[in-house]
Amino acid sequence: MTNSREHEHGGSGSVWQPGRLVIPGVTRRRFLQATGLGAAAAATVGLSGGSAAAAASRSAAASRLPAGWTGTIADLKHVVILMQENRSFDHYFGTLRGVRGFGDKQALTWQNGNTIFQQPDTARTDLGYLLPYNLTDQVDGDLDHSWDGDHDAWNGGLWNNWVPAKTEETMGYFTRDEIPFQYAVADAFTICDGYHQAIMAPTSPNRMYFWTGTSSGYTYNPDDYTVDFGPDAGTPEVTTYPELLQAAGISWQVYTNDTVGDSGTFPYYFDGDYGDNPLWFYQQYNSTNSREGGTSELAIRGAVTPWQPVTAVGLNIDQTHAAYVLSSFINAVNSNTLPQVSWIVAPAGYCEHPSYTPDFGAHYVNTVLQTLFSNPEVWNSTALFITYDEHDGFFDHQLPPTPPASVTDEYISGWPIGPGTRVPMLICSPWTRGGYVDSNVYCHTSMLQFLAAWTGVQPVNITPWRASVTGDLTAAFDFQHPDFSIPASIPTLDQTWALTQLTGGSTATPAEGDQHMPTQEPGARPHRPTVHQPFADITVDRSTSQVTANLTNTSKVGVGFAVYPDNYLSPTPTPITALQGSPGSYVWDATLTAGNYAFSVYGPDGFLTSFAGAVVPANQNSDQVPVVSAALASTGAKNLDLTLANEGQQAIVYTLAPNDYEGTSQTVTVKLGRPRTISWPTDTYGYYDVVITADTADGFRRRYAGRIA
Repeated sequence: MTNSREHEHGGSGSVWQPGRLVIPGVTRRRFLQATGLGAAAAATVGLSGGSAAAAASRSAAASRLPAGWTGTIADLKHVVILMQENRSFDHYFGTLRGVRGFGDKQALTWQNGNTIFQQPDTARTDLGYLLPYNLTDQVDGDLDHSWDGDHDAWNGGLWNNWVPAKTEETMGYFTRDEIPFQYAVADAFTICDGYHQAIMAPTSPNRMYFWTGTSSGYTYNPDDYTVDFGPDAGTPEVTTYPELLQAAGISWQVYTNDTVGDSGTFPYYFDGDYGDNPLWFYQQYNSTNSREGGTSELAIRGAVTPWQPVTAVGLNIDQTHAAYVLSSFINAVNSNTLPQVSWIVAPAGYCEHPSYTPDFGAHYVNTVLQTLFSNPEVWNSTALFITYDEHDGFFDHQLPPTPPASVTDEYISGWPIGPGTRVPMLICSPWTRGGYVDSNVYCHTSMLQFLAAWTGVQPVNITPWRASVTGDLTAAFDFQHPDFSIPASIPTLDQTWALTQLTGGSTATPAEGDQHMPTQEPGARPHRPTVHQPFADITVDRSTSQVTANLTNTSKVGVGFAVYPDNYLSPTPTPITALQGSPGSYVWDATLTAGNYAFSVYGPDGFLTSFAGAVVPANQNSDQVPVVSAALASTGAKNLDLTLANEGQQAIVYTLAPNDYEGTSQTVTVKLGRPRTISWPTDTYGYYDVVITADTADGFRRRYAGRIA
């Protein structure tokens, strides 16, 4: 284990080395065509889960549950957790069909009219901003992903400082053609597009959160063996989740390569321990505070044991060696001795940390997946979670929930801890088949919440605020309808190994005048249920010129809203949390803005409401006085009821137009005392996005976008 990694401090040195095996005459394009993993072939792969036929098939499967099964989470017997390194969601999956990627119409818009995708870049004299651009190689990175660098990009909640904080390479992204395995997994199973790193900081603090629920105040990667969480080196203050499992009699194990880590010269670091097992930091595992590790049961189960001599295998590896670095895990699966909870920690060359490549990571992850596939008795009762510790400085457009300033245990030195940038989470199991997307809000502590929902063992370090606004990942599962088949779209190990021979190079940023906003793959993706039900509307007090936004949430998982002034006031957002039965509010004092108001409320899964106009004084009713309100349909139907009213003497012509999803443009004339209610439709999964304007002179505008549970 080492913390001498240049990459964790934003270094740009490439670890790629010459001498890798090459398949003569094979190009990546020819490989994708031969294996059927390209974009064209993917159009029909794994995305039938939302069809009527698929629903009928799942319903039939419910009657064929194995004897003794319950159709609940109790049928789950093994959880395998594999955390890779340093990739943001947009960087990997911004072009994947049906997720909140580059086609997101509810993305943050700044006061100048630009969206969050148009990141300011003073080096760009053509537009003044840099759009996401396609990386056609796999060696780009590594970027600044420090506590300071992440908060620089955050910029008080505006998220408009990515390029100065991270360099232009922050906007680089991959498509299916560059990372076909990762896309194949998403198409076959379930991907979460609302999952965030836990802390705006590098690898180790995020992994501390993943294993314990806290980083104990660490915002940087601690030095080797020097972390002291107690008053002396022998007194730990932090209880890790594996300890809680052990005390409850739940079997667990950390699987990792135990050869010397990433220091030294090539090829000695490629297969070694990469310092990604945070249990080394805790005295109850590493009582010697040294490279010797420990000998206790905790140390052995936690893989905090003395390193073995370095091997010089390096890049010249084959499938046999790839299996070797996972040999203990493979043996456990093959012998039906896999513990209830397994954490897998990849060695350096396979962890996907830039400049280590996604292709080598694909082969490693596929080794885990194919191992599980190989034993139906294990696979049929196992869930594999594949995620990434943090974003490496690569851009992502989604807003994480931000704690209000009053939540003291979620701030360090005046800066919010997190959650931070969105990262991928893929869940592979018989209960997550079908190419679904789960758009609920999660962070790394959600993994512990899932384990708690399954085992009953509650984590002890997650703050109340964080637990209130992040889900437990159970919504990603359909336990009543497992599908035990092995997806044909997942490539073989031979195929993913062949990919590792086809990488290299570096991608230049777009030339001046040659920028284009990327597009997502066409088509939809079935959605898992939402655990959030946010809503927001305003009341206008014409006597006091106070415009009050009432922010509500009627579901069990809370909602982190962010209110952004769209004009007249400083653009800095205000974070507000709304819990079930405990709404939030935001007040705009229009006496300070000459009667005008303009602000937007952002929330999870495309929730966005915008309000603009001018307060008409209470004694001025001779002209038009527009009044619009909205409510979720009380009939049980997934519709949005829009009430259009008029408190003035002159008629108002309202225009309603769909900005996304369903609905038909229409005009409605409303006179004094004769309000009209319009039932606005949603799509199959309850999404809506409608804009309402009026023929008034005050810029009256309302926008309601979100999802009805």
